[in-house]
Amino acid sequence: MKGVSRAVAAALLVIGLIIGIAIGYVVVSTTAPPTPAAATVTVTATVVSTVTQTAPAAPGLRGEVPIGALLPLTGVLSSYGENDKVALEFAEKEINEWLKARGEEWYIKLYIEDSATDPKTALDKLMTLHGKGIKFIIGPMSSAEVSEIKSYADANEILVISQSSTSPALAIEEDWIFRYVTTDLIQGPAAARVAYTQGIRYLVQIWRGDTWGDGLARATREAFLNILKKTGEPGDVIEGVRYDPAAKEFSAEAAKLASLVTDLVNKYGKDKVGIDAIGFEEMIAFITAAKAYPILSEVKWVGSDGTAGVSGLVKEAELAEFCMKIQFLNPIVTPGVSPHTEKVKNYVREKLGRDPEPYAYNSYDALWTIVIALDLVDKYDSKAVKAILPEVVKRYMGASGFFELDKAGDRAYADYELWIPWRVDGKYDWRIAGIWRGATDTVEWADWWLQATK
Repeated sequence: MKGVSRAVAAALLVIGLIIGIAIGYVVVSTTAPPTPAAATVTVTATVVSTVTQTAPAAPGLRGEVPIGALLPLTGVLSSYGENDKVALEFAEKEINEWLKARGEEWYIKLYIEDSATDPKTALDKLMTLHGKGIKFIIGPMSSAEVSEIKSYADANEILVISQSSTSPALAIEEDWIFRYVTTDLIQGPAAARVAYTQGIRYLVQIWRGDTWGDGLARATREAFLNILKKTGEPGDVIEGVRYDPAAKEFSAEAAKLASLVTDLVNKYGKDKVGIDAIGFEEMIAFITAAKAYPILSEVKWVGSDGTAGVSGLVKEAELAEFCMKIQFLNPIVTPGVSPHTEKVKNYVREKLGRDPEPYAYNSYDALWTIVIALDLVDKYDSKAVKAILPEVVKRYMGASGFFELDKAGDRAYADYELWIPWRVDGKYDWRIAGIWRGATDTVEWADWWLQATK
């Protein structure tokens, strides 16, 4: 446990147990190394009592302890931003109740700023939060935003935890950016395997032209070509349309995509041609434009974590029906399943009337792990928290399941759920059609999906 003192290491072992009991965590199943056997209810019951008596309060912390959040409450990730805001507020409530029950003399307060899913705005808002003395930030969500704020965060020793930035270009060791999500070096193979399993051999890409979109398009392209190389089958990835992230209208892009798809279908047939669509909520406008070209509804599509759960794709019947017809499967990291996961899900559903995307669980976990680390170091010190955060995470069972961070401070492993708009009880909603297992590079389809696609 390099860089962690014996005292802190011992405290970590205990904290890992008492937090699990205090907020209801259980060990969950995931594609990961074996979980620690010590984290069980029967073992920890007495530990809670002992720790409460011997380590009551963090002596260096008093009064309000501020933590910032940069969330896209507007812009093309606003659905996610709304979900994550509610999840963070729930965590804040739980944490302060927990601290009060322990007799602590400090409490946390969230300062949430709207990043507008815009890199420059994210940097401006980070500087605003830093001006208030805040040294811990949850978010921003997009890789373009994280890329923009990175230099400022590094220079000022501001600890940043992004719940959803996945660009491999930001996997940098020893910086001040942590990411509680796997990079697109894992999502890319997931999307590629889904496309291949769907029978696609000629994959046409359309993607958002920014740090995230470029990285995911490249990772998917390389993974798909690698599958073809291993199987020896003919096929290809066609770099179709790289669009401007600021675009609002996509008639020209849809026309170009239709032309590319038509040529491929004429050569290889509809069953072997598919579309890899990588974007955020602007994909609603793109799909609206795509509906004007019948050929684009006659091939299968694969999406990404940027569109999984986007409410705009299930609000209008025409869009939802189009997504059903093209079997628009969207890979997104699967959270660990536990009663605590359900608790967060139910809280968000109660407040917003919908299930959160998995990144909301990462936001919840980010706040909890920051607080646990603060409690351990006994001071509002980002450098001290940064030094032990990976060890805290390793012993923490969160709403997103058990996980570890790699050398770059990113989530090390994950499976991916496959989300799709579908008709449920006469209404349209997002359903999980299957799971891509990272350890085996295979897709496990849900029974309902197998029946629906016979």
